[in-house]
Amino acid sequence: MKQFIALAAIISSVFAAPTKREECCNDRSKNPEWTVHGLDYHASYIFTTPAHQNSWGYVNFNLTNTAVDYTVACSGDSDQLSDFFYGNMWYTCQTAEGTPPAYFRYDRPTGRVDLNQTWVCPDPQYPTTYGAYGNATKELTCTDTTWQNPNWTMGQIYSSRTVECNLVDLVVEPSQIWAVA
Repeated sequence: MKQFIALAAIISSVFAAPTKREECCNDRSKNPEWTVHGLDYHASYIFTTPAHQNSWGYVNFNLTNTAVDYTVACSGDSDQLSDFFYGNMWYTCQTAEGTPPAYFRYDRPTGRVDLNQTWVCPDPQYPTTYGAYGNATKELTCTDTTWQNPNWTMGQIYSSRTVECNLVDLVVEPSQIWAVA
């Protein structure tokens, strides 16, 4: 009888439903999809004199990936005039300690977002590290406000300009996926 119970336990474990961990390794990691949540672009141009400016652009968003159950916070700032982001610099997103990295780059003139992320499928028998790259483009709706001090004197702000864009969400499908077991 003990042998029958042991055999029944082994058979039931073989035919048991896959665990969340196994599903990650089998399905979601092989067909991931990202969502950029709340893409925020804004910029500030401040002239302290007609010839001296202090200007910065900022990009912020949260990133989810169907292959993992956590959210990544991404942000970048730039002083490359005049659109600040030209798709030529990778920014590192904030991940929890021990979590593989995610990166993005942004091209303001075209609205293109590039993503590159690595994640681990912690299968106890065959742990696998996955990586993916992809991009998508989204045009932003922005307001551009300029103010100039009509009575400017040295020591005051000469002019300021702000660009603020509506937040957008963006779905990005990877164009390249790789894995290392």
